[in-house]
Amino acid sequence: MNTPAVVIVGGGIAGISAAVHALERGWHPILLERTAWLGGRARSVYARDIGRTIDNGQHVLSAGYRETRRLLQRLGSADLVRYQERLEIEFRLGLRRRFHFRSWLLPPPLHFWLPLLLKAPLTAGDRKFLWRWPLWRRSISPATLKHLTVKEWLKEGGSAPLLPRLLWEPLTRATLNTTMEQASAYLLDQVLRQAFLGTARECGLGLPAVPLGKLFGEPGGRFLKQQGATVRLRTGAAGLALEQGRVTGVHTGEGEWIPAEAVILALPPEALRRICGTTAGLAEALGRPVERLVASPIITFHFWLRRPLPLTAPTALIDSPVQWIFEIPSGEHLAADRIYGYTAVISAAGEEVEFSREQLQDLLEREIYGFFGKRLSEDLGLQALKIVKEKAATVLQSPEFLDIRPPVTTGIPNLFLAGDWIDTGLPATIESAALSGRLAAERLPG
Repeated sequence: MNTPAVVIVGGGIAGISAAVHALERGWHPILLERTAWLGGRARSVYARDIGRTIDNGQHVLSAGYRETRRLLQRLGSADLVRYQERLEIEFRLGLRRRFHFRSWLLPPPLHFWLPLLLKAPLTAGDRKFLWRWPLWRRSISPATLKHLTVKEWLKEGGSAPLLPRLLWEPLTRATLNTTMEQASAYLLDQVLRQAFLGTARECGLGLPAVPLGKLFGEPGGRFLKQQGATVRLRTGAAGLALEQGRVTGVHTGEGEWIPAEAVILALPPEALRRICGTTAGLAEALGRPVERLVASPIITFHFWLRRPLPLTAPTALIDSPVQWIFEIPSGEHLAADRIYGYTAVISAAGEEVEFSREQLQDLLEREIYGFFGKRLSEDLGLQALKIVKEKAATVLQSPEFLDIRPPVTTGIPNLFLAGDWIDTGLPATIESAALSGRLAAERLPG
């Protein structure tokens, strides 16, 4: 009996995950990726103008990302992520005020809640809010949360002068790539449940020790080929072939037809919309108005210095448009040359994404000086700077987004969807992408 073939369109993390799990279910995956690499937005590129390999954006994992960790284990790259034993973040509130947060080895939620309550530079109103927070959080039903923004949710919990600036806004932007005024309270609560209210060891951050291409795309391609899957790069899908209410194959952009017993579309919304435009009946089969989804941008600064910034952990810059700074793991040649690399991130960069390179560099220099008292070139010896704008980094994760997210199933019985934005119950993160691929593959008979 021939092994049934499933065509998976899209070689990002969701597509890789779908292919891995399809293999386990006895299917032959044919993975199509229109670019020259796997990994999707979690990719690395060589920037010729600065002579360095950079990531498309700063991707931070959580030790609580169980689905992602299992996927990396299968791909053989799990050891390339360095997880904090406990959550550790430095918060800077200007040049001279800072707060080093470290979770405690206590049962949840005490491991996160107590050090915040007792160690953070909070007002009496903030502490009152935190004392009430565990019980208040449990008093609001998920159905209610789905209709609230983060700002509306926190307002219902009472006044807390500093906490929105110190915790909620940086956390919301970092995990949902959406501002508090727009972000879904339900999705932020899922972040808290998964990443911060699990065990003390599960709330630590996971920082890749290698470029993202070596974490997902390259090992993903090797693993799939070794297991007998077909991986075709530079091959995009132009449309689907439908007969008698079922999908029978995929038309590629090169005019080829690839037959299949099932298809998984592991695509971002804009790419899925293009296929809907060329495949009659597909938009209706999705059952959700995906054309209403809005993209949310992220800007990442990659920069290298002769003299290091005084960072002790991933650092949040409070009340700054540049919200986070991370160290780039040093390659051997950089360590030998005493070059120190960093990434700085602007999430939900709706305004800044329209800035010119010169305006963005001025912004970065101003914020570094304001928070560290050092000038990038004169004091820190700026060696190289690369700015990456990802205009469609994620979807805008608002309460309306929850109503539009499609499930992995469609109105066509052998057509499935995957992607971080698909309804997995999680925010649109790497973890959601990995989970969506597994959920789609589990719908395959076998």
